[in-house]
Amino acid sequence: MAPRVIGVRFREASKIYHFAPPDYPLHASDYVVVDTPMGLEMGRVVTVPEDDDGDVPPDTKPVVRLADQQDRDAAQQMRDRAEQMLERTRQLIVEHGLEMYAAAFQINLSGANATCYFQANGPVDFRAAVEALEAEFGLRLQMKHAGARDRAKLVDGHDICGLRLCCSSWMTEFPKVGVRMAKEQQLALNPDKISGVCGRLLCCLTFEYDVYREMRGVLPKVGKKVSTPAGMGRVIQVNVLKETATIALDDSPQRVEVPAKEMGMAVRTEEQLNQALIDTPGVGGARGDAVAKDRVAKDTATETAEPDATAASTGQGEAARAPARRRRRGRGGAQGAPTAPSTAPSTAPTTAPDNAASPPSDAPPAAAGQAGAAGETPRRRRRRRRRRSGDGDRGREGDAGGSEKAPDPPPAG
Repeated sequence: MAPRVIGVRFREASKIYHFAPPDYPLHASDYVVVDTPMGLEMGRVVTVPEDDDGDVPPDTKPVVRLADQQDRDAAQQMRDRAEQMLERTRQLIVEHGLEMYAAAFQINLSGANATCYFQANGPVDFRAAVEALEAEFGLRLQMKHAGARDRAKLVDGHDICGLRLCCSSWMTEFPKVGVRMAKEQQLALNPDKISGVCGRLLCCLTFEYDVYREMRGVLPKVGKKVSTPAGMGRVIQVNVLKETATIALDDSPQRVEVPAKEMGMAVRTEEQLNQALIDTPGVGGARGDAVAKDRVAKDTATETAEPDATAASTGQGEAARAPARRRRRGRGGAQGAPTAPSTAPSTAPTTAPDNAASPPSDAPPAAAGQAGAAGETPRRRRRRRRRRSGDGDRGREGDAGGSEKAPDPPPAG
C-alpha cells in the first residue's frame, strides 16, 4: 500500500519533497506553505494520495497551511530580493578577485535565510564576501557548490535546438550520457555539436539511444561480407533511419544500397548462399556444382582418415599390453618347462602374401600367430614390425630371464 503523502516542488523541474497531508483536501497545482530546514517556504503541490487508507511515514513534516495571496506576494518579493543579492554578489566577487561564479540565489518565505549556488574549479575563500552580504541584507547566507549541469538548470536558457533547456523545463534528474551514444547514432564527434550550453554532452542523446540499438539489430555490421542480387560485397555504411546498408561490390566499383526489408533474402553470408545453391537442385549452376564437389572431397578425406586413426589407437593399445605379456611369460617359464625356440627349417614360401604378416625370427610363437591374423592392414603390419624390432632385445632378455630358476618362496610362518 502506497504511503499517504503530499508531493511538493519548490522550483520548476526540481526534486519532489513529501509532506503529511492536512485535514482539508488538496489538489494538484495548489500552492502550500511548508516547514523546511531553511524555514517556511512556499511550494506547488504536484502529487496527492489516491485514497485515505495509506499510512503516513514517521517523522514526516505536515503542511502548514494553504498559501493565500499574502504568501504569494511575499514569495514574489523574495524572488526580487534574490536578484538584487545576485548582482551584488557578482560585484563583490570582482572586487575581491575571487575565481568563482554566482549562479542563483534562493530566499525563504520569511526572508531570514538565503542560499547562494556558485561554481568554482577549486577552493575559494569567500568569507569576506559572505560577511559583507549578511551585513548588507540582514540575513543568514549559506553557500552551496553547483556543478556544470546544476548551473544550467538554475540559470535556465535555450539550447542549440532552439527550445528551452530540458533540465529546466521538465527533466528532474540528469541521465548518464557517454560518447558511445553519439557513435551509435552516427553523429559527428565534434564537441560543439554534441555538447549543450553547460559544456557537457547533450542529455537528449539518451532519448533515442535505445531505438537506434533496436533498429541496428536488423542491419549487418560494417565490414561484414554479404551477398546481394548484384553480387558479393562488403558493408561499408549503414543508415539506421532509412534502414538500409551501402555495400561495395567485389567484382565492380559500383555501390548498391539494400533496404532492410530485402536483407532477409538478398543479403546473406557466403556460407548460407553456398548451402542454398547445394540444397536447391538445378539452380546453383556451375558454382553450385563446384561447391558440392568440394564438400564431397572433404567428406571423403575425413572418412579415409578414420581407419588410420583407428589403427593407430589399436597399435598403441598393443604396445601398452606387450610388456605385461612378457612378464607373464617370464613367470610361466620359471615355474614350468621353458619353451625352446623352433630349430626346424622353415618350409614357408619366401614371399608372403599381402594379407599375411611375417613375424620376426626372435618373436614368441604366440606373438607370431597374432601378427599373422587375417584382415590386418599393411599399415598395421609395418607398425607391428617396427615395434617388434625395437622391443626385440627387451623381449629376448625377458625370455632368458624366464628360463632361469625362480627363487625359493619365503618360509611359511
